[in-house]
Amino acid sequence: MRWISRLLRRRPEPAPQRPEKATKTDGQREAESALSRARMARRAMEAHRPVVARVVAGLATQREENHFAELFRQAFEGGHR
Repeated sequence: MRWISRLLRRRPEPAPQRPEKATKTDGQREAESALSRARMARRAMEAHRPVVARVVAGLATQREENHFAELFRQAFEGGHR
């Protein structure tokens, strides 16, 4: 029976209980705000993606046409430089 009394005397202190409604710290509020801004920026970027893809395709076509025009110009002027 002595071992039971020893166990009862060595009982650890219970862990402190958290309050039911914990308030957010300044760091948590700032992190949530940053996350919200990042999500909005991503939505905006994804909304503009088709427009950007069309512009990039147009620029690539122009660059290719300019490249071939330069090749033809060099051929008529006397070869490569």
